[in-house]
Amino acid sequence: MRLSRSFVWATSLLVLSALPIAGAQERRADKGARDLLPPVRLTSGGEPIDVTVGHAAPYVMDVDGDGVRDLLVGEFGEEGFPLERLPEAVRKKWGAFDEGKLRIYRNIGTNDDPKFDGFKYMEAGGEAASIPTT
Repeated sequence: MRLSRSFVWATSLLVLSALPIAGAQERRADKGARDLLPPVRLTSGGEPIDVTVGHAAPYVMDVDGDGVRDLLVGEFGEEGFPLERLPEAVRKKWGAFDEGKLRIYRNIGTNDDPKFDGFKYMEAGGEAASIPTT
């Protein structure tokens, strides 16, 4: 099941409409939205998951190889991407970019009953990895 199609975004808080819960079986893609489970508000550490400025791109996959799907949330917004990391030609032509980062919420529950407790940004070279976004 491709869960990325099943996410619903509402009022800048992350809401998931088809996270497999309580033994829900995989849905066939051709059945459409009528087969989605009711939305649930995702929490981490007991608080609703909310990104920096409300632009999120959630995806579910097992990132650490433990067999349990984790929550990945790409975010971008008002923070400026460090211009010194861009080639001079790009800086001159395009100017400023927002900074895109990837939050990793490790699932400390199960696939049927996911639980998240905080996140870490994906890292590269000992610091939060980021990309320029528009």
